[in-house]
Amino acid sequence: MSETTDLAIVRSEIASFIGTPEARWDTRTSADVESAIRRGIELVVHNTMSHQWSWMRPNHRFETADGQRTYTLPLDFEQFIDAIYFDGNEYGHTSITQLPASRIAQMYNEYENTGVPTHYALSVLSHDGNSRQQHQLILHPTPDSAYSLVGPYQVGPIRSLSTERPWFPGGPENRELFISACLAAVESKFMDQPMTDKQTQFQSDLVGAIGRDYRRQPRNLGQLGGRTRQNDHRWKLSTTYLGGQDV
Repeated sequence: MSETTDLAIVRSEIASFIGTPEARWDTRTSADVESAIRRGIELVVHNTMSHQWSWMRPNHRFETADGQRTYTLPLDFEQFIDAIYFDGNEYGHTSITQLPASRIAQMYNEYENTGVPTHYALSVLSHDGNSRQQHQLILHPTPDSAYSLVGPYQVGPIRSLSTERPWFPGGPENRELFISACLAAVESKFMDQPMTDKQTQFQSDLVGAIGRDYRRQPRNLGQLGGRTRQNDHRWKLSTTYLGGQDV
């Protein structure tokens, strides 16, 4: 039996709240529910307390291959928020810093050598409209071996849920928070009489979730690897996330 998705759960909760089974939703109701889900996600991600969620800044872990210089990044990737660093046995190498794609191309044309990567550039893959467009990482020099790399990144804008992407971000522990936010958005959109029950519940859930997120973020536990300055991000632990399949 397949697992019930977050999209199915939140739509069921909304149907119960508005008193209309999902099978009886007309086009307008379906559009309003979709809008409320988008608004609910926005209420959590861009919350009024300006909290930066740890799960919006995960780590992308991947391994290089000898002679391969380009690597596809996760679908939710927006940008790296710090240098890419080496992990495992290679942790002592200097972190890999970003350069403009034009500069990397120039360096590659001038000396097409291999070695330990020292710089990277980002490019956007071509897009045919049949799938989501993705970013690509370009390393220089071209890796001469398998290196374990870690790149902390910012998750891109989360628009809504869909049959292709039916899960809320943040994992199961944040599901109820997102559902609470969506119901608060439904309350303000569907209810004729002023009501604040769901909005009050959401604010309470938000405070609790932010407290949990703060507690899961260790502070200043020492350098995590690589040659770096004391104020570098690796002097603080960040959330680890594989970001999909390694490439």
